Amino acid sequence: MSTDFYFNLKKFFLSLLYPSSVIFIFLLIVSIYVVLGKRRGRRRFLLFVALFLYYISSTPFFPYLLFKYLERKQQIPSLEQIKTAKYLIVLNGKVYNHKNLSLEERFSRETLVRVLKAIEIKKQFPQKELLILGGSSNGESVSQYFQALAYKWEVNLKTIEDPKDTFESVKYLKKFLSQSNESFILFTSAYHIPRTSYLMEKEGLRPIFYPTNYNYKLCKPSFSIWSFIPDDIYITFTNMAVHEYLGLFFYKLKYFIGRFL
Repeated sequence: MSTDFYFNLKKFFLSLLYPSSVIFIFLLIVSIYVVLGKRRGRRRFLLFVALFLYYISSTPFFPYLLFKYLERKQQIPSLEQIKTAKYLIVLNGKVYNHKNLSLEERFSRETLVRVLKAIEIKKQFPQKELLILGGSSNGESVSQYFQALAYKWEVNLKTIEDPKDTFESVKYLKKFLSQSNESFILFTSAYHIPRTSYLMEKEGLRPIFYPTNYNYKLCKPSFSIWSFIPDDIYITFTNMAVHEYLGLFFYKLKYFIGRFL
């Protein structure tokens, strides 16, 4: 079977562990029990868990704690560190191929902030090489959108679309830098750095991380009444944070098992 099949299969099973998916599964089981008129005690318990999980996931406190643990140690590199790097490398996020979108609308917030920050550094240091790493998850080319953005901001960049996820991106970088000891700055979201750093370390790479998108700042509770009222935006944030923890656990397990194979 193709690598695309296994990639999508991995994403599918990981998504089943997101809080939003777990809530849906629990409510589905409760609904089945209600229809069948069975296991009243169990369905009450599952309903309570689903409602509890929904509440903590849809208010800012839980995602704030999840993101803060991931992001609290991520610092912007100094100007001296930036000067030492030859490459500016951006880990791509989501890019949309839908029709009738403006150029900026084609990029997710995560991707746009990463790329614009890299372009900002590129404008300051034109001699550095700017590389966008990672393609669209649906297999369609997105390099033309990055090139259009680069043209708009009057910079040059190169896109490599082969890697489908962080693991493949790290593998590509190891091969790309195998003939060189040049340092590089890696632009990615702050919460994504612990997982990326772990993979980089395992592959013998030492990037200078440039964190963007500090989501714990967006989730920071104000302790007003509005912080206790559910808002679906926090479910999205909770899913994003849980995805990182699951990914980090998955790769740690992968390398641990690999030691015995």
